[in-house]
Amino acid sequence: MQVQSYARKGRRGRFVIVCLAVLALGFLGAALGAARATSDASSQAASLSAAGNYGAAIALENAIASRSGPLYFFDRSDVDAAPRRAQSTFLQWAGALSRLGRSDQAAALLAAVTDPHLLDQAATQRAMVLMQAAQQDAGRGNFSQALMRLDQLRSLHPPASVLQQVNQLTPEYEIGAAMALTASGDGIDAVALLDQAVATAPSAAQAAAHTFPAALLAAGRQQLALHSYKEAVAAMQRLVSDFSGSVEAATARDLMSQPQPVTGTLVDKTGHGVSSQVRLSSHYFSTPGGYYTTGPFYYATSDANGDFTFDAVPQGGPYTFEVFRDGQWVTFVDPGTGQPSNPVTVTPLSPVNLTFISLPA
Repeated sequence: MQVQSYARKGRRGRFVIVCLAVLALGFLGAALGAARATSDASSQAASLSAAGNYGAAIALENAIASRSGPLYFFDRSDVDAAPRRAQSTFLQWAGALSRLGRSDQAAALLAAVTDPHLLDQAATQRAMVLMQAAQQDAGRGNFSQALMRLDQLRSLHPPASVLQQVNQLTPEYEIGAAMALTASGDGIDAVALLDQAVATAPSAAQAAAHTFPAALLAAGRQQLALHSYKEAVAAMQRLVSDFSGSVEAATARDLMSQPQPVTGTLVDKTGHGVSSQVRLSSHYFSTPGGYYTTGPFYYATSDANGDFTFDAVPQGGPYTFEVFRDGQWVTFVDPGTGQPSNPVTVTPLSPVNLTFISLPA
């Protein structure tokens, strides 16, 4: 009985060993199969990338990179290299997009590269993409877009040689953008760009001079539309001073010599509007116990609300404001100075608003 017990134990031991061996062989086979599958997937990703199917190649590399566990023991090199290969494919994809003229998408892909070993290459390639895109935009006359590209490039802190090229192109593109803005009526921004171009590159002054007159005239008109009269006068005066022989300067001189409207509201002591004839006289003379005025005279009539408008009063003054009351023209005299209390002076390009003029009781 003792011998039989030992025999049964021996058979069980051999059975366990055999089972373990079968399991080991099965695991080994699975691991080798996983290694072959990983190697095949890596080769497939390379083929996809070579065929221009970059998105699928990146997706497959990312899937390879996610493989973990003991089954993938025999092909760790492909698993470990997959993230960098995926990012290298970003570089290839960006290059293909750039060649197709899709610069924005190319730059976005390059900005997504995070592998430390590829950062310098990605930055260099991105700078090349942006420079090429800027030059293409400028060639199409889209200088505003080209300037935006140069600003993006400058923010990458490119090498000195690239930065020098950026700085050389910037004034040229600013002048081009100013021409386009002037043509669209945006003289304010156009003048700002021209001033910036000349300030950073004095050699650009001659090229800018061809655009400055039209830009300044457009800026003056734009400021007038915005009721920014002081700025409008400054633009026109600069035009006449710096580019006196230009056609635009002649237009500016004509505009600055134009009569201007004078408006206001005539009210009584309670603030109610008063309808009456009003006028502006050109000369005022004090006399003992009174005064008199002389022409030229400019006439208007206030409506029921007291509002009046002199449509076109020549520049100059001071004009004396008078109201027709009780059959005669009267004005308001400052007792401290003996002069009219509502003098009106008309200056270039600037309408005059007298606001409220209150009649004495």
